[in-house]
Amino acid sequence: MNGKVKDKADAARDKLADKLPDKLSNKVRKKKAAPLKITNDTIAEHREQILAGGRKFKYPLQYSKHKILINAVAVAVVAVVFFSVWLWVMLYRVQATSDFFYNTTRILPLPVARVDGEWVRYSDYLRRIRADIFYYENQESKNFQTEDGQRELDYNKRRELTATIRAAYATKIARENNVSVSTAEIDAKIKAQREADNSDEATLIRMLRAYYNWTLDEYRQTIRDQLLEQKVAFAIDNPAKERVAKVEERLRSGEDFAEIAKEVSDDPIAKETGGIMIAREGDSDGMGLIAAARSLDEGQFSGPIASLGRNVDGNYCYFIVKLESKTDSETRYSVITINLAQFDKDFARLGEQGKIREFIRVPEL
Repeated sequence: MNGKVKDKADAARDKLADKLPDKLSNKVRKKKAAPLKITNDTIAEHREQILAGGRKFKYPLQYSKHKILINAVAVAVVAVVFFSVWLWVMLYRVQATSDFFYNTTRILPLPVARVDGEWVRYSDYLRRIRADIFYYENQESKNFQTEDGQRELDYNKRRELTATIRAAYATKIARENNVSVSTAEIDAKIKAQREADNSDEATLIRMLRAYYNWTLDEYRQTIRDQLLEQKVAFAIDNPAKERVAKVEERLRSGEDFAEIAKEVSDDPIAKETGGIMIAREGDSDGMGLIAAARSLDEGQFSGPIASLGRNVDGNYCYFIVKLESKTDSETRYSVITINLAQFDKDFARLGEQGKIREFIRVPEL
């Protein structure tokens, strides 16, 4: 009797379960299922049920880690983009020159211009203009916030940006012509300057810091730029070499030195004086011409002497020196000056051809 009642109850429950939604149907059917007994035959099935129950806790954690990683990458990308935009505005619009931006451009090779395909590093420009600003503010108490101060700052910016672009162009030409500046040449230049100032290296370092806020390495880089442009200017100026060769040929043929100086010398004073110079004991000899003259015999002329820097007119040049007379206290000599022009002409032509692009706005002189 009890068995028949149980069978009828089970049949009724199954019929009801068939009519219910799947989730409720399963719950109803589970009530009728007999408890699972763990045996050798059912242990694998039981283990799978336990593992399946644990997976519902594992997968949400994996999803959370994945989401955290995506969010972290997104935040990093936004931060990089924000920093890049801010840095661009500060350098290329505001033209900030603080230590932070200078050090940043020394790490990141950001360009300030491009000349004939050669990138011009922003850090090289900042090295120069920062020295100008530091000098005028600390040595001459210049206020760049005034109208006159702003005009002077604009002048310095243009001068230093042009010098930086010229240095980059010289680097390009030097690479193409296998011209280089050695460490020994830089050391010799600095040593000559120290001897002229009667100072040692420690004094030089203090002066660089006090006047320009430069380290010795920054000063060495500036000297390297100067020497490289100078060597390139002499290397590529074939017209100047030809002029010098013609002058030497005329001198060897016996023509008068003074007359040739009046005719061909690029020193405007020589057009009237024939290039005659008088030096007395203790006079400075920045170009080495006095020493060159005193090394000659009276009436003898030298070969072409490359200038040690720019002359008073701002040109690199060749000199030919003739000793007129000398005593212990006085040297009379004559000079023919042949200016170099090829490098300046080539650089100016690049500007005319639109091959110089500046990425910051600096007023023209």
